[in-house]
Amino acid sequence: MRRHQTLALAALTSLAVVAAACGDSEDSTDAPTQPPPSVEPAATIAPVTPVPAPEAVEPSPAEEAAAGIGEPVAAPALADLVLPDGSGFDLAELQGENTLVFFGYTHCPDVCPQTIGELYGVFEALPQTQAVFVSVDPERDTPEFLQEWIAYKPENFHAVTGTPGAIRRAADNYGVKYARVETTSTSGYTMSHTADIYLIDAEGRYLLAYPFGTPAAEIVEDLELLNAS
Repeated sequence: MRRHQTLALAALTSLAVVAAACGDSEDSTDAPTQPPPSVEPAATIAPVTPVPAPEAVEPSPAEEAAAGIGEPVAAPALADLVLPDGSGFDLAELQGENTLVFFGYTHCPDVCPQTIGELYGVFEALPQTQAVFVSVDPERDTPEFLQEWIAYKPENFHAVTGTPGAIRRAADNYGVKYARVETTSTSGYTMSHTADIYLIDAEGRYLLAYPFGTPAAEIVEDLELLNAS
């Protein structure tokens, strides 16, 4: 905008100079002298207020691990969470196979079902791969409810829940954000949450995060490389 105003002002000033020169010629000595056309000054543009730099945020353990994939880093803990049968869950028990961890909730209308669909694609290609679903909705995803919900899912698909505090600690360890969102639907509320999938290798090391929507084929390709190494 400033450049366009400057060019317009220069053009009008040039026309004024030409008009004045033409008025000085011999053929127009008797013509009344015309003042140069007035030029409105360019609009004053208020100075831009600088935006303060965001405050430094401490990286989560998962983010620190991702920054240094060249060095073996233990996967962030999923402590104090329980399986549908009420027994304690230990991520270390899944070592020996690559594991995909994601956070969500069973009443999710779209994001979680799509993620689970991609995981099924991974299972189809590499049945030994493990997956862990960490609920961020302990109010509805009780162990009893998860027992029914997981009944028809593959054996390598594990669902865990826990107290609000335990879930919050697990989510913080992976840099996951989530919050309850009140709605007018019959379900009463939804959960807004990070939808990444986190890859833990067979040795229990956190390697990387796949953003929501990553197709199963890309994950399978990475897992095949890990299996071959």
